[in-house]
Amino acid sequence: MSKLMAPGGTMQMAYSVLEEGADAVYVGVLGWSRRGSDVELKDEEIKDLVAFAETKGKEVRVVLNTMPSSMEVPLLLKKVDRYIGWGVSGFMISDVGCMVQVRKHFPEIAIHVSVGTGLTNAEDVKYYKDMGATYVILPYRMWLDDVKAIKRTIDVGLEIFLFRTDTQGGIICPGKCTMSSYFRFKRWVDDEGKDYFYGSANRGGDCLRICQIGWEVATDGQPLSKRAILKGNPRLWFHELTDYIKAGVEYFKVPGRDRSDVLVRDIVRFYRKVVDEIRASQDRFSPEKYLPELEELKKRWATERNRRDDRLVARAKA
Repeated sequence: MSKLMAPGGTMQMAYSVLEEGADAVYVGVLGWSRRGSDVELKDEEIKDLVAFAETKGKEVRVVLNTMPSSMEVPLLLKKVDRYIGWGVSGFMISDVGCMVQVRKHFPEIAIHVSVGTGLTNAEDVKYYKDMGATYVILPYRMWLDDVKAIKRTIDVGLEIFLFRTDTQGGIICPGKCTMSSYFRFKRWVDDEGKDYFYGSANRGGDCLRICQIGWEVATDGQPLSKRAILKGNPRLWFHELTDYIKAGVEYFKVPGRDRSDVLVRDIVRFYRKVVDEIRASQDRFSPEKYLPELEELKKRWATERNRRDDRLVARAKA
């Protein structure tokens, strides 16, 4: 049965999405999850969240999708062991070496391949399955035919985002970008021995969303009439949900760790209603009645993104 997984960028967000019907919540660990510290949780918060989720019969997934150095791999495994002891049921990982080690030391735990691995085809999916993956999240550019082809040939769980990204030619590959480091860079080590690189999401710093800033582009020395954006605004969707559920997708992932608690709560509430009705009505599902609510959520999503991007531009220029 397909499950709804939602973000916990703050403790309030994590609690609210579970209350609103998410089957699982995913949270980032401070310095280990390719996001800024304002949307990552401390260990004590994760422990409390797991205890709360258990009372609801819900799952907690922990995001550990940076690229650790050789010296940091033992620290990552120590954290995994700690979280499993508290009741965490799975992890989102990008680094294939860490994936192998987690599977070796904790054979029963669920491993989600993070979108940061930059998958492009079914052979990539098979590779990560062989490396120990339980679930693989498909990138935005993969569609229903890709899901069906993978399900026919590979015994692996699939996870997809509940939005599509308007990308210029599909050139953005999550997890493979280093542009932020060219704008701002700072390095420090915490008390546990984690080596941070501010400006590098791959090493525990923060992504400055350089791809989402308007770029001045010129051809033959002549500037174009408008600024170019490498990555467009994600669009929430649900018309395709019935087909994806029928195709056997295990997890539908709501984005938005860096959005407001209230917006993410409302998105989860919306999709909980939609998924439940699809399950109940099968081919009789009619999306029209949900369109006004969906359009309002889209507007709120875009408004919050524009505010966030303005802050990121200011930080990149500082």
